[in-house]
Order: sequence, then structure tokens, then C-alpha cells
Amino acid sequence: MPAPWQQVALPVTLTDMLNGRNKAIELHQQARRIGGLVNETLKPFGDYMMPNGMQFGECEERAIWELDTKLWRRAFDLTGFKQLMDAEAVAEFERSLSPHPPEFTEANIRSTFVDLQLKAGHMFRRGIVNVFRRLADKYKTNAAEPFKVGRKVVMSYMVDSGFQKGLRIRISYGSEHLNDIDRVIKTLDSKEFKPRSLESDMNAAFTNTDPFEDDYYRARAFKNGNLHLEFKRLDLLEKLNEQIAEFYSEGALAGRRT
Repeated sequence: MPAPWQQVALPVTLTDMLNGRNKAIELHQQARRIGGLVNETLKPFGDYMMPNGMQFGECEERAIWELDTKLWRRAFDLTGFKQLMDAEAVAEFERSLSPHPPEFTEANIRSTFVDLQLKAGHMFRRGIVNVFRRLADKYKTNAAEPFKVGRKVVMSYMVDSGFQKGLRIRISYGSEHLNDIDRVIKTLDSKEFKPRSLESDMNAAFTNTDPFEDDYYRARAFKNGNLHLEFKRLDLLEKLNEQIAEFYSEGALAGRRT
């Protein structure tokens, strides 16, 4: 079976998006010209006669920037690259769109996604390391093998008091970390990843102070903020550790863990 990043393909819909973008800009320009004619038609009857609802408040360049930003985000979702990206990589992508995104053209689309295709394996492995290196080394269940993830891990600062009762996954740090872990596991299993679904399911159990279990994980939440997580699929855990080992063998983190 090919690796997850080798299954990423550029969908035909990207061409449709590009054509739609160009058509939308053309129609927008026509509408602006018509708006100018409306203004000229009303001008003999006094200044500022054109209603606000008929005016184009945003400049054309800013409107195109906003459109291209939306198209780049949608393109990442369609190609599946988003599932290979950890929170750090997603943040980098979002920064690349600000303050002005690259123009959504055929040349830029091809260069961006061909480059990502070449880097996808390394990007996915880097994301795995970024996610799992956060595990606190002081707990025995985490300390057995520094470069491998064990079947059971203890994660600190992951749990908070529930809004009404019980416990819940901590907002922001805890939810992002858990979301990244689930993204990696589902990707290794070649399954669709549904953001925040694991957090939601765990919160439903933890609200009643119950342990959580599904096909992939067993988990318990504790009042001291710790989350005890067990990986049930040992085949996926083996794949996970293989990816970590390959990342380290590339020398990308040489000297980082000393």
C-alpha cells in the first residue's frame, strides 16, 4: 500500500476553481463598471444619490486577495494535504496567505502542489515528531524509549474541569494536541480524518467521569490535568515509530535531543 502522501492527487476540480475564479473576477469587473454607470445616471439629480446597497465599497484588488485566500484554503482541503499537516504546518500555510496571498493562477497552483508533493513525506514525518515529542519525559510510561512512542502515554495539561460537571479536554493546547494525534493515526490507517471528533467523543465520556474507548484508543482523564492515553492498534503504532525513525535518520533533528 502506498504511503499516505503518495496517495495525494491534484483533483480536476482545481481547474474548475481556477476557471471559476477568473469568471468571477470578470463578472465583478463588469458589475463595477455598471455601478459606475448607475452613479453617473443619478449624478444630475444631486451628489451622493447612489444608495449604499448599490455601491462597491471594497477596492477590486482587496476583493481579489480575499477571493484568492479562500481558494487556496479550499484547494488544500481538496488535495488532502491538510490531513498531512500538523498545527505548525497549518500555521505556516496561513502566514503565507497574509497580508496578500499568492495569486491563484495555474502556474502558482502547479508549482505549489508539485513542491508539496515532493515534500509531503518529510512534512508528515516532521508533523509526527512535533506532535509526539511534546510528551512529558518525566512519566515512566513515556521514558522507556526516547525515540519511540509506547503503547501507553501520559500527557500533562490536557484536561480541565467541565463547564457544568466532570472533566473535559483543555481548550486550545489540549484540543490541538489531541486533534493532531488523531490526524496522524487516521492518516496512517488511510482513513478520513474528522477534525475535533475525538475531542468531542472524549468530552462526552469525561463529563460523566467515565473512561473513553473506541477502535483506536483507550483514555482516562484526571483532575490533575493528565490524560492517560493507550493506543489499541499496535500495527499503527509500529507504522508511527517507523516514520519517527525515518525522520531522525534523515538528520532533520540532529543535535536537537541531547
